[in-house]
Amino acid sequence: MAAKRPQPGIDEAELARLADGTLPDDRRELVERALTESPELRARLAEQGRVATAVRTAATSVAAPAGLRARVAAGLEGRRRAPARRRRYAALALATAAALVVAGLLFALPSGGPGDPTLPQAAAIAAREPTDPPPARYHDSHALLDQAAAGIPFPDWSEAFGWRAAGVRRDRLRGRELTTVYYERDGHRIAYSIVSGRPLEVPRSARRATVDGVEIASLRLGGRSVVTWRREGHTCVLSGVGVPAGRLVPLAAWRASGELPY
Repeated sequence: MAAKRPQPGIDEAELARLADGTLPDDRRELVERALTESPELRARLAEQGRVATAVRTAATSVAAPAGLRARVAAGLEGRRRAPARRRRYAALALATAAALVVAGLLFALPSGGPGDPTLPQAAAIAAREPTDPPPARYHDSHALLDQAAAGIPFPDWSEAFGWRAAGVRRDRLRGRELTTVYYERDGHRIAYSIVSGRPLEVPRSARRATVDGVEIASLRLGGRSVVTWRREGHTCVLSGVGVPAGRLVPLAAWRASGELPY
């Protein structure tokens, strides 16, 4: 069977640049609109994102030899330019290079503990699928779901914003508990994760603003719009594909007239 072609007008190079956050704004909006209409494009973007995230995370998390770091970076650039018939071989080569750097990271970690997770690692969890059904509303509340993490309840956005809970998953990330609730509206999905333990460091590239007393940082990671803030000292991460940060910020700042603890 012949391989399916990408969405007309959107090539693999643009998907790779969207995945690693380097696609110009004038093309990013067009590509993100196409993603909402094409499951095939979303699958291709997810594959691009996994490779790009592995390479970036590994390359910046360990003091790998300069030669190896240069070869990994060159491989990522070559992936953007590779024709379709070479895409699988480029992906395999990049995955191998990334694995070498990650192996170096594992040996370089101190024996006392695995270290703190990063915000990009926490945001990447959102690309995974939920493993449990959506939580119900908490008793008679119109603002809370019957789901909490680190003692913090998740919001019910169905009445105030039209986003309905669609599933839950739980992960461990470098020794931290990470609970994610997925919400859906009009064919879009967003993911809200709460990370246990002390707050995660926010990249310097993030844009910062205070909305209704909540300090929120927004950025793009792996083709996703991401906003992050703190609730009761814990990091919250909200992200989505095809949903701009301007639609995520009001959700992050919503306190439900004090019913939602911050």
